[in-house]
Parts: sequence; C-alpha cells; structure tokens
Amino acid sequence: MGRLIRHLVSGMILLGSTGMCSAGGNEEGLIQQANRQSEAGNLEQAQSLLMQAIEVAPDSTLAYSRLGGIQLLRQEYAPSIDNFQKAIMLDSENADAFIGLSIAYLHMGRYSLAREALHEASRLEPTKKSEINDVLAWLNQREGAGGH
Repeated sequence: MGRLIRHLVSGMILLGSTGMCSAGGNEEGLIQQANRQSEAGNLEQAQSLLMQAIEVAPDSTLAYSRLGGIQLLRQEYAPSIDNFQKAIMLDSENADAFIGLSIAYLHMGRYSLAREALHEASRLEPTKKSEINDVLAWLNQREGAGGH
C-alpha cells in the first residue's frame, strides 16, 4: 500500500499540469525549481520555494497542491490538509489536490473523509481511477478488519 500511495503523491507533485498556474509572474519558475529540489530529495528547499511561489502568486492552485504534496512527504499532515483545501478552494476541479487530501486524511486515520476525497478525485480524473480504486479497496479491507 505504501508504494501505491507514494506513486499517487509522486504523480501529483512531479507531473506538470499546465493551466493550473496563474498566468504571468515567476511562480512557474519557482515551482519548477521546487520540483527539481524535490526530485533531488531536498524537501525542505522545495517547500521553501513553494512558499515563495505562493507569496508571488497567492492564487496558484498548483503551488498550494505541490506544497501540500511536499508536506505529505515530510509527514506534516495537518498543514498539508490546509494547503490542499486552499488549492481546492481556488480550483474545485483539482483532482491532484483531492488525492493529496485523501492521503493526508488516511495518515491521520480520518477514513470517511479520505473516502470522500478519493471519490471526488476519481470523478475528476478518470485516468487515475484504477489506482484510486486500489486505495479504496485497501481502505474497505482495513475498515472491515476493525478500522474506523
């Protein structure tokens, strides 16, 4: 299961999503630098760059999504939830933010909220339906085995 979650997070953080950044500004350059730092394993530097991108472009749903993803990798679940929610408030069609939100909820044991976020991500991003269904199946099994 851990490998599947890492795959979803990596796809969310590292795959470019044109159209999710606000136009203009240099937040795109900061986000690209953050991606390189993340790929190199420099999560603290990546987080710092993403915070700068948000200062430059507070309406960048991509910057908030990526920051939430970095925070997930750093096991900072509560702050990641805040940033995924900000990304969703800016763009309610941001499937990656719903995926990240669900993973943070899973780590915090908030399974019903995780399930809701996964269902929304599946609706928004049918190409990830298989991976999402695998996580839902794991969640169903966990809940059936005495989970909450």
